[in-house]
Amino acid sequence: MALARTLFGKILLWSVSVQLVTVGTILALVTYYLPESQAAVDNAFSLYADTAVVLFERFGPEALDKFLAHSGDSTLLQLKLSATNAASDCGPRSKNSTSIVARGQSGSYCLTVRAKNGGLPESPESRRSRLQLTILLELFSCAGLSYVIARYLSRPISDLRQAATRLAKGDLTARVGAKFSGRHDEAADLVREFDKMADRVAALIEAQNRLTGDVSHEIKSPLARLNMALGLARRDAEEHAPKQFERMQREIDNISQLVRELLILASLDAGAVKALSEPVNLVEVITDILANIAYESPDRAADLIFAKPERAVIVLGDRALLSRAIENVLRNAVFYTAAGAAIEVTCQAAADGRVRVTLRDQGPGVPEQALARLFDPFYRVDDARTRQTGGTGIGLAICRRAVELHHGSVRARNLDPHGLEVVMDLPQATENVTPEHISTQLHNQEV
Repeated sequence: MALARTLFGKILLWSVSVQLVTVGTILALVTYYLPESQAAVDNAFSLYADTAVVLFERFGPEALDKFLAHSGDSTLLQLKLSATNAASDCGPRSKNSTSIVARGQSGSYCLTVRAKNGGLPESPESRRSRLQLTILLELFSCAGLSYVIARYLSRPISDLRQAATRLAKGDLTARVGAKFSGRHDEAADLVREFDKMADRVAALIEAQNRLTGDVSHEIKSPLARLNMALGLARRDAEEHAPKQFERMQREIDNISQLVRELLILASLDAGAVKALSEPVNLVEVITDILANIAYESPDRAADLIFAKPERAVIVLGDRALLSRAIENVLRNAVFYTAAGAAIEVTCQAAADGRVRVTLRDQGPGVPEQALARLFDPFYRVDDARTRQTGGTGIGLAICRRAVELHHGSVRARNLDPHGLEVVMDLPQATENVTPEHISTQLHNQEV
């Protein structure tokens, strides 16, 4: 059923159906006319036999010989009439001869018909068998040809779909055209246009990432100097305008945080990260993050609930990136959840070989239409996240990009009656990694 929904399947089924209808029509016509043609041959031989018997009984052997000789010359057949006691005495039909029984007034006779050159017409059974074999071979040939044609026509579309899927997932190297450089049809032209579009998109995204990184780097130095100058000014004149200095310091800190997150996001988009092969115990990562938050906000320590699994949950990747991804979501939950409301965290290995980290808060949630864009850079939800919150709007984007670099996914949904659930799905380590193995791996990387 799934095959019929693809372009390849539709072309293949359509072509094979046409061939089946054609072959079926030919078979029906041949089956209908073949018995009639064979019956005409049998009737002609029977007529020869009856005529020969009448001539033999009325006019004698000489008349019979003349008739048989004349009939044989005109039909390229050799005919011979002989007396027989029963129909079973006539010889069987062969490739070169056949026998027909005729009854006369004096008894039964056997007319033997033998071809002078070549063979007699085939029997209906032999002719039908050979016809069926020919039709069967023709059917297989048509099916094979239909497969080749369908594959030839649909392959560019299939490869184009795969490349488009890779490009949509962020693989800017996805191209198709090299496979069809020798083709010159509409499908190949579509593939080449897609490659041009992908080149343009990749160039624009790379330029944007480069610009973001360059601007962020350029801003870092003036910010550092501005921060230093502000510190000197506060030391000398803070007593004259303490609130203004405090506000200036807060804004500088916000800009510095924005620059740091922009640099991180630019490096993630550019793929400038080290090999994601370090064994990471997510239970330890989550425990450390919760400990840091509890230390910074002691009044919220009781709100953080972690259902710690009995065994370590290991993934292969970059510990710093995974820690930042989980921390960004957790701090977001703490910020939007009122004091005294629980924030639940779970980390467990699923039966499908994946690891799921789930974070549930009791905040206001987000509008349903905003869930799909919640992890986009600089996206804000007016009802729950406004400019007055002080957030940069990049933390969740960093989370998604970090998880995707680990071949995982992140999604969010609203809880009933209120709250937000964020689920990070990551591939579990394929081997049973022990703490000793982790220590060995880390030691080898340091060496």
